[in-house]
Amino acid sequence: MKISLCEKIMWYALSPTIFKFIEQYWEDIDIQSIKRLSKGNYKAMISRTPDIGSFRKNPLRIPLAGGMLWLSVYDAMEGKMNEEQFGEMVSATIEAPMLKKNFQKQKPFDIKTQKKKIEKNKIANAASDSEFNWNTELILGRDENEYTVIYHRCGLCALGKQEHHEELIPYMCKMDYETIAMTGGVLKRQGTLASGADCCDFYVCKKDSKWDK
Repeated sequence: MKISLCEKIMWYALSPTIFKFIEQYWEDIDIQSIKRLSKGNYKAMISRTPDIGSFRKNPLRIPLAGGMLWLSVYDAMEGKMNEEQFGEMVSATIEAPMLKKNFQKQKPFDIKTQKKKIEKNKIANAASDSEFNWNTELILGRDENEYTVIYHRCGLCALGKQEHHEELIPYMCKMDYETIAMTGGVLKRQGTLASGADCCDFYVCKKDSKWDK
């Protein structure tokens, strides 16, 4: 994969929040060294990861770039960050202004939006048959206040395996609960590919709707 505008945006949008978190957690850390190592790791990881299409055709290139960024920072910490702290770093990332604004402006509980998403998923699924590309199926709910998303394949799982960090994949999955909450939704999930399930089953309903039980 070549570095595209997507990967550049993700670095400049998320890394300041990530490095701020690290500075607060590890007060005696050489943050400039961590930044330099992280950026080098990020570029190297991008170059060895298969392309899954441009983010205009495949918006899931964005979370793949996010996963590469998190793992790049984790490696740059050279053993100073444990798995739980990695999870905290991932959660802290949602405070990045650009990311937060993006999720808060989404309108997933709109039937037109959901139908458009179904068509976009078809295009994204066809963008690449690589294991690094997600295979996504959105199922309309009984009304616009609920929907289901099934992920039959997950790019972050492939990335974790490639980088020999399978143990960190579940911590990236946990972010789904927080980002969906930002859209006004509630996520109920029984399993994930990272935990060994056949798929990631996302049932999402609007907070305080009749389906939120």
